[in-house]
Amino acid sequence: MKKFAAGLLTALCATALATAQPTDEWTNLSSQDNTQQSGWTETQPANQAEPSFNAQAPIETQTVETVAEPQQTSTVQTNISATNANVSNVTNVTTVTNITNVNTSNSDNSNDPMPIDEQPAPAAKQVPISVGIRGAFIYGNMWGFKDLKSDGLEPPTGIGGEFGIAARFIMVEGLQFSPEIMFRIFNLSHEEDEIERCYKQMFLDFAFYIRGVFGGGFFLEFAPQISINTSAEYTYDGTTNNFERIEQSAAEFGLNVGVGYYVMNNLSLNFRWYLGLTEVFPDVKYEGEMNSIKEEKSKNNVSWATINLKGAHTMMFKFGVTYWFL
Repeated sequence: MKKFAAGLLTALCATALATAQPTDEWTNLSSQDNTQQSGWTETQPANQAEPSFNAQAPIETQTVETVAEPQQTSTVQTNISATNANVSNVTNVTTVTNITNVNTSNSDNSNDPMPIDEQPAPAAKQVPISVGIRGAFIYGNMWGFKDLKSDGLEPPTGIGGEFGIAARFIMVEGLQFSPEIMFRIFNLSHEEDEIERCYKQMFLDFAFYIRGVFGGGFFLEFAPQISINTSAEYTYDGTTNNFERIEQSAAEFGLNVGVGYYVMNNLSLNFRWYLGLTEVFPDVKYEGEMNSIKEEKSKNNVSWATINLKGAHTMMFKFGVTYWFL
């Protein structure tokens, strides 16, 4: 009985030893498979001894090489590149979509009316025909005397004014025709031996202006002028000159040249220079040139003066303003 028990115990021990190694190998192989599947390579030094119950080298000491990691890395890079490409495509599509939306929005808004505050002010329409009133201050003198200084006199100077109506016709853009009818008062004087001689005149002026309008409202103008003498009075030291018989020409002809500025479309300022081309006293005789002063004075149709008025012409400088009714 004891022998049977000892034999049975020996058989069990032998069986346990025989089955222990395959179990360990299975465990190690399972660990290696798990390591390969997770993408990691486990390498052990060759000189590291692994305890075992027999002389056979355990499976754990063998170096296992795997290419799972490079393949996985390449796959990851490929996936990242594909993802970036997809993101880029999506971004491009989004950008194109945004641009399309902006263009569509601009196209839709192009026909929308602008807000009142942003709309440009409409340009003022210029009426082709308009009428206005004008007034001007005048400073002037007489020039061209042949021998006035021999009598110890300087040419007479003085001031005056004019007012009247004007019309404006737009011929083409930048060119206007503007006739005017003005009533003018012009008083001139000079001194002779501390005695003042005065020439009080009234005229009706007809001028026909051609006006060129430039940028910024500036303009140049030119006009011939015909003046009708409506009244003339000559005083000597404040009293009516009864001992001389001075007659003035019934009409004068001259030229106007001016420059001006349109402050507004219906208001203009200008400066004009007038030069008379005809003599003011063409028929007045000088006393020193008369053969028989008594005979000539006795004739009622003879004009004469004690000073030489031959060659007198009118010159004026006008500063005026015109208001246009549009």
